[in-house]
Amino acid sequence: MRVDKRRPCRRLPPYLRLALLLQLGLLLAGLALLLTSAPGGWLAALLLASTLNLAAVAAGCLREPSRHAEPAAGAPAPPSPPPAAPAVELVAAGEEQLRRRLQTLEDDLARREQRLERLTAGRDRAREESRLKSDYLTLLGRELQPLKARLDALLMPQGEQPPGGPPRRALEELRDRLGDLAVLLEDIAGEEPAATEAPPAHRESRVLIVDDGPVNLMLARQVLEREGLVVRTATSGAEALASLEQLPFDLVLMDIFMPGMDGMETSRRWRDVEAAHYPDHRSVLVALTANASVEDRQRFAEAGLDDYLAKPYRPQELIALVRRWLPARPDALDTP
Repeated sequence: MRVDKRRPCRRLPPYLRLALLLQLGLLLAGLALLLTSAPGGWLAALLLASTLNLAAVAAGCLREPSRHAEPAAGAPAPPSPPPAAPAVELVAAGEEQLRRRLQTLEDDLARREQRLERLTAGRDRAREESRLKSDYLTLLGRELQPLKARLDALLMPQGEQPPGGPPRRALEELRDRLGDLAVLLEDIAGEEPAATEAPPAHRESRVLIVDDGPVNLMLARQVLEREGLVVRTATSGAEALASLEQLPFDLVLMDIFMPGMDGMETSRRWRDVEAAHYPDHRSVLVALTANASVEDRQRFAEAGLDDYLAKPYRPQELIALVRRWLPARPDALDTP
């Protein structure tokens, strides 16, 4: 509702109105005398009367404002206007609504950020799986070429084969590589169950994989890193011994059939270097081989090997071996 705040008009007192009318009459009379060329005495009298009338009007105007002056100090003050309570309440309600709206926007933004993080993590996992499968297929093609050449050599006619026929070691290596490729294909197809959560007993333990086959290295490394282990690789016995001189390992997966220094000789030298550099530390040496007869296991023990894992092995078999040996070692990760 609009309130008209204009001050009300006050009427002039009667005597002021009469004085103003008289002043108007004197002015008209003066004009008439000027027009009729009246004697100067009349004009002087008229001027005197006009002056007195103006003095009376001025005195009346001075007395008039005093009637509307502010009340004295002892007089009660006029009532103050009521506070604008509705306006204050309206502002408070607007601020509360704005605060709720901002809180809603913050919650929605937080939910969107969490969803974006989940989508990003899923995308990264998909990319990593795609990269690993691509690497697997590349290694698969790389491994099939020499295997095909060996098969061609083994299938040569009897008259064209070298004296003595195909050596036993070549046949065993060929069988191992074919078994590794079969496990690799199963892993690409997703038939192998995912690794379970690693127990805290062997997390962060150091493992060395010694194998000249890139497929074996990739498969074993992926499985062990999923278990939370620190994994290093070597493709020869000399490279494995060089790694031992840098730091000790808790578990070593040693391929028996390697070109040059084989796994048996590497294990003997490993024990000698380990005793010289780390007398208070002893690694667990595990033979990776397809031959696990009683005589073979006796030779493994004489060379300093503690256990064996038959090839081709599956990821769950490798995990079971790791959990069988590492939790029982209180000196895991001892520094040299």
